[in-house]
Amino acid sequence: MTSLTFSPMLPLVLLGLLAGIAVISALLRGMRSAAAGAIQLLGTLFGVVFLLSPQITVTDGEAIPDLAVILSDTSRSVSFGDRNTIVEATSAKLSETLTAMGLDVRQASFGGPTESNLAEGVERALTDISRNRLAGVFAVTDGQVSGETANAAIRIESPLHALVTGNPQTERDRRIELVAAPRYGLVGETVNIRLRILSPGEQGSLPATLYVGGEVYTETNLPIGEIVTLSVPLAVPGDRLIELEVAASPAELTELNNRAVAVITAVRDRLRVLLVSGEPHAGERVWRNILKSDPAVDLVHFTILKPQNKVAVAREEELNLIQFPHIELFLEKLPDFDVLIFDRYTYRNVLESFEFEEIARYVENGGAVLIASGPEYAESGSLANRPNLAYILPALPAGAAREGAFIPQRSALGQKHPVTRSLDGEDQWGRWLRYIPIAAPEGQVLMTGPEGAPLLVVDRVGEGRIGVLLSDHVWLWARGFDGGGPHRELLRRLVHWLMKEPELEEEALSGRLEESGQLRIERQSLEAAPQPVQVTSPRGETQTVPVEEVSPGQFEALLPGGEPGLYRLRSQTAEGRRLYALASSAEGGTSETEAVITTTEKITPITEETGGGTFIIRSAQSPLPDIRMVGDGRRAAGRDWAGLVRRNVMTVQSVRQKPLLSAPLSLAFIGGAILLAWLIEGRNFRRSS
Repeated sequence: MTSLTFSPMLPLVLLGLLAGIAVISALLRGMRSAAAGAIQLLGTLFGVVFLLSPQITVTDGEAIPDLAVILSDTSRSVSFGDRNTIVEATSAKLSETLTAMGLDVRQASFGGPTESNLAEGVERALTDISRNRLAGVFAVTDGQVSGETANAAIRIESPLHALVTGNPQTERDRRIELVAAPRYGLVGETVNIRLRILSPGEQGSLPATLYVGGEVYTETNLPIGEIVTLSVPLAVPGDRLIELEVAASPAELTELNNRAVAVITAVRDRLRVLLVSGEPHAGERVWRNILKSDPAVDLVHFTILKPQNKVAVAREEELNLIQFPHIELFLEKLPDFDVLIFDRYTYRNVLESFEFEEIARYVENGGAVLIASGPEYAESGSLANRPNLAYILPALPAGAAREGAFIPQRSALGQKHPVTRSLDGEDQWGRWLRYIPIAAPEGQVLMTGPEGAPLLVVDRVGEGRIGVLLSDHVWLWARGFDGGGPHRELLRRLVHWLMKEPELEEEALSGRLEESGQLRIERQSLEAAPQPVQVTSPRGETQTVPVEEVSPGQFEALLPGGEPGLYRLRSQTAEGRRLYALASSAEGGTSETEAVITTTEKITPITEETGGGTFIIRSAQSPLPDIRMVGDGRRAAGRDWAGLVRRNVMTVQSVRQKPLLSAPLSLAFIGGAILLAWLIEGRNFRRSS
């Protein structure tokens, strides 16, 4: 290759200055003699060219073939239908064609289980090559690309062509698009979920099933393409697993996107606690401190200091007492409270028998009652002597209160139960000095006193829960007596278990996909050997997995996940109560299983931005577009052809240079021009004189 280069003998600034002076001198001489000025100007220009020192450069080298890159889509959506076969066949034919054209062909892949990021694929394929050799890029894909792939994200100066595999006119797929779903909701209220069913090529409505917590909530027909709103109540706190499934069609590509999932966490707006105290004692302040320290708790506290029928000797304006509003609390507003706590309450003819009946009904309908008892629990004024309430109590007194130092202990069941499981360090707990003996308990004994006597008993009654603490000396732990103990954690967890907080459920199932891809199944149970867990993979395959105990009350299993998406976990308790949980690497699925029909809409803006074209390859036998070489800056795509830019890159083996102008001849020419201009000017001067 031959080229012309310059190697100035003087700095360009100085050369320009000298040239300017010489030109001005020639113009002045031309005013006296036009011929002399022209000859001097010609000599000046020749001198400037001589000082620029033009060189003829001869480069010897070897041409390097232009480079074409083929990117094959290996994402999950390509596995649907026969796209994989089409991608492989198209890539092979494309490689053969480009190689026959004398191009250097590089093949790479892009996409994975969760997304197909074309920009990342291009950058990865061009990492170790010189981009000035790149003639163009071919992306063989189903068109379902994701990630930041448009415009500046594809940083190449060559055309990118898309060969879209599949037939969008014949492909069918039903899917559910979740338009809007709240992340949180209030317990006792209803949340609205907006969604629509998409099924290209179909009209009318399709049967759909709404699941709540893995159980069928309702079955209905939903219109295709229209946004609909479904309402779901949030009855209890915790994660509410809501799923909508549309019936599958025989010809659709995949059923993985026929189900949409929303996880809505139900939270309590405020925790309303009614605390009714009877006998004044040192532990009353403990309850108030714990409940008032929680900003989410609204505490209503009444202390009954005198019987209803006791005659007040003092005048009414001298009394600092109000009448206990028992009718309003226990007949009208009791359902508004999340838990009712009786703290050393003694029957004083304040509450009527029908009000105790209302309390029992409140528990059976889902409410919660805690009895923090003292010596009065074994006396005539005990709540255990109220027949309308006693039948729901899990612990009835069997004699007077017993005094004597002892250290509370967790029972074998208490070491598994979520309320007391985390209360470690029993050997450092302080002593209590009193407890109330009971007959055979009907509930679960979580803590014991001397000789295994029940100390904390809890039970489920109907839809509600009840607990009985058989000692009034928990305040000794709060005061640090004999080293104290975990009073705050014990009472907090007890109250929250009564209010059905999901993390304190005795029987629970959960799962999560870890970064390693493994599926970790966690089972909380009081049973010695919980039933195995049924795991349904994103592809619908089900397997039964046994769980192993890792600590008291906690069981686990670890599975190789293998693929991202939504895993469904099912098990049940010994009583037959069903447990259900979801585990997902991307909530509700991945982008690779949402929209799966072949499309050119996502990738056409990318190809147009780079000057390339988009072509549909409907089958493995479909022909490729005509591929041709074009010049740099020329159009690189047409209706049925794809262009690659000719780069003409070569490796340099040797470079030779020689001056364009001979120095002696150049100096002779410049001197002759100056001399001739001087002679012409002199002759003109003599004629004029």
